[in-house]
Amino acid sequence: MSEKELSAVEQLKASRNPLRVIEDMYKEAQEGIPLSDEYIGLLKWYGMYPHINHEDLEDKKYFMKRIKIVDAKMNLEQLEVMAKIGQEYAQGLVDFTVRQNVQFHFIQIKDIPAIFDLLDSVGLTSRMASGDGPRPIMTSPVAGIDPEEIIDVSNLVKEVDTYFDKNDDRFCNFPRKYKTGISGCGKHSAAHEVQDVAFTAFKTEEGEVLFDLTVAGGLSKSKQIAYRANRYVKETQVKDVTVACAEIFREYGNRANRNKARVRHLVNEWGLEKFVEEIETRIGYSLQEGLVEPKITSFEKRNHFGIHKAKQEGESFIGFATNSGRIEGSDFQTISDLCKKYNVKGLTLTSTQDFIIYGVKDEEAQALADEIDALGYPYNPTPFRARLQSCTGKQFCKFGITETKEYAKGVVKELEKRVPDFNESVMIGISGCGNACSHPQIADIGFVGTKVRDEQGNRVEGYDVLLGGHLEGTKDSRIAHKAGIKIEASKVVSFIENLITSYEEDNLGQNTFKDYLNTVELEK
Repeated sequence: MSEKELSAVEQLKASRNPLRVIEDMYKEAQEGIPLSDEYIGLLKWYGMYPHINHEDLEDKKYFMKRIKIVDAKMNLEQLEVMAKIGQEYAQGLVDFTVRQNVQFHFIQIKDIPAIFDLLDSVGLTSRMASGDGPRPIMTSPVAGIDPEEIIDVSNLVKEVDTYFDKNDDRFCNFPRKYKTGISGCGKHSAAHEVQDVAFTAFKTEEGEVLFDLTVAGGLSKSKQIAYRANRYVKETQVKDVTVACAEIFREYGNRANRNKARVRHLVNEWGLEKFVEEIETRIGYSLQEGLVEPKITSFEKRNHFGIHKAKQEGESFIGFATNSGRIEGSDFQTISDLCKKYNVKGLTLTSTQDFIIYGVKDEEAQALADEIDALGYPYNPTPFRARLQSCTGKQFCKFGITETKEYAKGVVKELEKRVPDFNESVMIGISGCGNACSHPQIADIGFVGTKVRDEQGNRVEGYDVLLGGHLEGTKDSRIAHKAGIKIEASKVVSFIENLITSYEEDNLGQNTFKDYLNTVELEK
């Protein structure tokens, strides 16, 4: 594309590393120089997005700030700093994301130098937590902890992340975001089926650990389950392949149309064979042919709730559920204090907006589990609390059509009251718009924000309904299908309750609620 065809912002990004711009702005802010509105759009390279305007607030310059948790883990010092930021700078509003990161709200520009200093003091950053570059790598939340894992990929994840960070001049200006996954989890909890590029560990019959390579997955509006590249990758080759895929996307990804600017569009345009050939050309060697997909855990079994023995002698880890991914700042502080009280090793985030505390002494695990459970974060959650995910919603996101976070929390509580005896796994995704950041397209029941007419003809918040999403490898995964109905937000709980009641009365010959949802036809 010629320079004339580029927008002003694209020209700026093409001519200068946006990370350097932000770092210059930071230095100016430390010297008391006001930050220029001209560069506000570049703040996303440091994990920051402006909130939508809040007319009732005196200062409209509020931001969401995303912190990159490189291997999904925070040690006690990092957890303490994160809790401090939540309390002192984010008005006590903290979200856990589906990419195992932390988002703060109500962040002001004037506080950025102090926040940067806090993060730097404990080895955390928000560099490339978002923006058009490599996003934080999805991985197993129990890497190095779970005795049932296939391989500990913690160091490998850090190595790849460090490479991109140190070579940011080459990798910070992609056509759009680039999402990867590297996991050795025995339960396949990193959702490799919906990543741009992912490496999923398995053991051969001879006991060798290899990674199955998948490419071109993703959700949002152009959702697609990943393809197997029919290649197995050795641990020592993962970084080479990840970097090669990033280079290919950087050079050949569609910069003219953001709707077509994802790895999956490039692979679909080129064909899988050409894409794999280009990888092997760039790395300079052929990858091992791998025609057989490893056995992949079904989506509903990919969790770590409850108390589990760790691979470290005398230690346990405990999985807890949030309610829709939101943590009150005071609760976050209390969780940090409890971790310190019991002298655990840290806290790790899951891809379902939940968390795990690890490095807990066996004899103290139950006491800690009970204290956090009493705080409102159960280790034996109901099916609704365990797997209901929600996005930021219109409260803060400019794309949001419906309010989601606080609304979703209410949905969970009401379902727990109305159907307390329901005990099957069910994933519910509530998204404020079609970008679907809460993954409704792979949920058993998905809700995508829209406007609908109520009985009086008024336009009110509502949802398009999706049913039957599932992940289980490239062959058995499925994108949820549109049910063909829209419902008012006020009727969502009753809708779910009626689905469960109908299933219990007549399961249509299906063994599980999940399968029923992929079979039932709803009245339009």
